[in-house]
Amino acid sequence: MKKRVLILCLAFSVSTFCMACSDKSTPATPEEPVTSESVEISEDPEAIPESDEAPTDNTGDIDNIVDEGSDDSSGSKASDFDCSVFTEASYADVCDYAQKIKDLTLAKDWNAIGDMINYPVADSDGKVCNTKEDFVKYAESANYEQELFDSLEKWSVDEIWFNSQGACIDGGNIWFQDFSLSTTDFKIKSFWGLYPQ
Repeated sequence: MKKRVLILCLAFSVSTFCMACSDKSTPATPEEPVTSESVEISEDPEAIPESDEAPTDNTGDIDNIVDEGSDDSSGSKASDFDCSVFTEASYADVCDYAQKIKDLTLAKDWNAIGDMINYPVADSDGKVCNTKEDFVKYAESANYEQELFDSLEKWSVDEIWFNSQGACIDGGNIWFQDFSLSTTDFKIKSFWGLYPQ
């Protein structure tokens, strides 16, 4: 008798277990989607049919985004970047100034770069440049390493970044900012080892 009860209990347990497993492996049947045939059309053009489902909006679909042109070579629209953290100038103006610094530096036009620096600046040895003339003499005798030129040559305006301290060129080798609250007159504040005094 005990064997029969045990066998019955075992059979019941196995069958219950099998039914439970088969319920989990069977996919639930999806609800029928609402089709245009099941929606009642109202005579009132202002009426909106009620639905339990949220409306579908495809405007966020990445495939539907159309690039209407860009203002810089990165493909980013200049209006997308807010530079107000350090200047009232536009992103395009910031990039133009950075490109100008790059071009003049690679050309070793120390006179033009000298006009762009906010003085005084000094190096780590305490040499101070108070004027453009001081800077030109300094730059001509500095024997800047070729690695600085190579790094700047590879740098692209697309890589510019900025914070409340200004805009950064070539990973921090050169910084510039807007020193005037009333104008957007940029000046270089640090340049290849020369820092604000």
